[in-house]
Amino acid sequence: MKREFFSVLLFLFFAAPAGALEIPRGASEALLVLPDGFKVRVELALTGEAQARGLMFRKELKEDRGMLFVFGEAGEKSFWMKNTFVELDMVFLDAGLKVGKVFHRVPPSRPGQKDFEVAGASAPASCVLELAGGAARRHGLRPGARLKISFPSGGTKKRSSV
Repeated sequence: MKREFFSVLLFLFFAAPAGALEIPRGASEALLVLPDGFKVRVELALTGEAQARGLMFRKELKEDRGMLFVFGEAGEKSFWMKNTFVELDMVFLDAGLKVGKVFHRVPPSRPGQKDFEVAGASAPASCVLELAGGAARRHGLRPGARLKISFPSGGTKKRSSV
């Protein structure tokens, strides 16, 4: 009996993060809590069109703002800074919002810059968080760290990690 209980508990512990990120229908924003408790309001990039546009053409990005790209499945995700005019931190996450890799202060593109000179970042992920350059380091985002997410505009809170 104890053995079966322990097996079920282990299964739930390891299985929960994989399917833990649920986006309420109609949600366009979320609130992320970083490892140090800092809160970031993020726009959700859920469609291919929104993901292709990302944060392009923005002139500024406040430290408490960002964008969370949520993909249908895990795999190698590549980001390119073409027409992105603000320095970004790119945080590659699994479906449970556990940090896999962080690219700090990815340089913005410049007018007239050749495509092959534009910075990019690539790593396995289910989600990617873009923050203002320097924010990831200031708020303890490093591999293994976990984020928490809620959806204030939808009125529902969904657990992604503890």
